[in-house]
Amino acid sequence: MEIKESLYQAIKEYGEKEILSDIAQGESSMTINTIYHHCLSNLEKSEKINSEIRGSLAEGLAHYMLTVALIPSQRKTELKSVEIDISVPDTKTLVSSPDEVILIVFLKTDNKNAIKEKLDKLKKIQPKSENIWAVIDESIPIDVKLYTLDKEKFTFSNIINDLISFTSNAKQFKLKIFRIG
Repeated sequence: MEIKESLYQAIKEYGEKEILSDIAQGESSMTINTIYHHCLSNLEKSEKINSEIRGSLAEGLAHYMLTVALIPSQRKTELKSVEIDISVPDTKTLVSSPDEVILIVFLKTDNKNAIKEKLDKLKKIQPKSENIWAVIDESIPIDVKLYTLDKEKFTFSNIINDLISFTSNAKQFKLKIFRIG
């Protein structure tokens, strides 16, 4: 089964109204946890799961959750020859006010050198390390905010609640509404 197919199936089964309700009630971590692990168990039936598959699944789910939560974001962009998976709100704001921008990177590898290289590039365009959020298989000692996909320490489920908290405190986010119902 393909990642995208599995993700859409799990979202459909969970129900968009339920997802919206969970987000509005600050329960997006439960939604993410349920959908992610449901997809993973479906994918495990047909293929060997690795960090690339887990990272791609997390990225697809993050894109969906950002959309339904109406969190302004820019996906798959580039700034100064640095690839950005997701910027909240956007790269234009990153240039003018880096304190107001979160960069999310999906590290789909276990190669520590590749991880360090990717993070070093991001630090050149986002000088505030705590505003770089990395989604990774297992926790490693790096100076950015980590969200792990490890079954025992699945912190990725908190990413939307953390983004909602960040955006509610940021000056750039003038329109703070959520689509409910």
